Amino acid sequence: MRQLLLKIFLFPFAVGLSFISFSGCEKKYDTVVDSVGIAPVVSDARFSLSVINTDTINIGTVRSPDDQLTIRGVASVRVIYSEGTTEIKTVQCSVTKDPSSSSLGDGALHDDGIPPDQIANDSVYSGYVNFKINRADVGGYWITFWSENRSGYIHSQDQHYQSNIILLPLQIVRFNHAPILSNLQADTLVSLGGVDHVLQLRITVSDSDGQSDIRMVFFNSFKPDGSPSSGNPQSMYDDGNANQISGDLIAGVGIYGLKISLPKTTTIGTYRFEFQAMDRSFDYSNVIIKNIVIKK
Repeated sequence: MRQLLLKIFLFPFAVGLSFISFSGCEKKYDTVVDSVGIAPVVSDARFSLSVINTDTINIGTVRSPDDQLTIRGVASVRVIYSEGTTEIKTVQCSVTKDPSSSSLGDGALHDDGIPPDQIANDSVYSGYVNFKINRADVGGYWITFWSENRSGYIHSQDQHYQSNIILLPLQIVRFNHAPILSNLQADTLVSLGGVDHVLQLRITVSDSDGQSDIRMVFFNSFKPDGSPSSGNPQSMYDDGNANQISGDLIAGVGIYGLKISLPKTTTIGTYRFEFQAMDRSFDYSNVIIKNIVIKK
């Protein structure tokens, strides 16, 4: 058996790089079988992900560079084989750091109409591909597609004839966005009038990495003499418990609330409130400062 020159070219009808090899045979009398066949051809490869920001993936209340993330993508590729689809042994997709490294995860693709495959027997094979990386493993990766037939050149071992290979690039990045505070709602002046008072605070928090990225919304308060309040920091909540401690009206809409009890014996004067939010990467938002005057 003699391997001929590896020819590399870009298919005009496929996405990514495509590699194809042609093999020939010299007659050897000690072979088990000396058969001749042609390989399947793969084209039109697709993968649902091209850039992944690992700082948008949460597996706990905080993010660590050592977090192991499981990523799932949908792969599809067209396979043409002149010997018929029943002679296609397998259609595969794998994820690697570089084309020569071991697979980080792979999946078998099928043309059976079962999701994620859309139409059965249309020569487009689809499937889920799962792979694992650490959050800090940024850089370039490759999505590799290929197919094998059931026969082909069989020598002393079971060697199946493989199609061309298509490579699609995949970029892993870390790019966290800090939360943003806005629209603080709070009374500027509170007159106790000799009775206990409840002060309702609400603030809007947004995060382009998603609301689930917000780990904590809080404020620190300072007394009229400038000393910090003993309860600092005070957490605010987006839980929809309007009649409870948060006073929040609707859960999960990015408006955080908290009720503060002001006894009638509260020291009068100007109190300073500093509001801030923190995300799961420990990045902090802008600070909003509010002065609230407490009178008798």
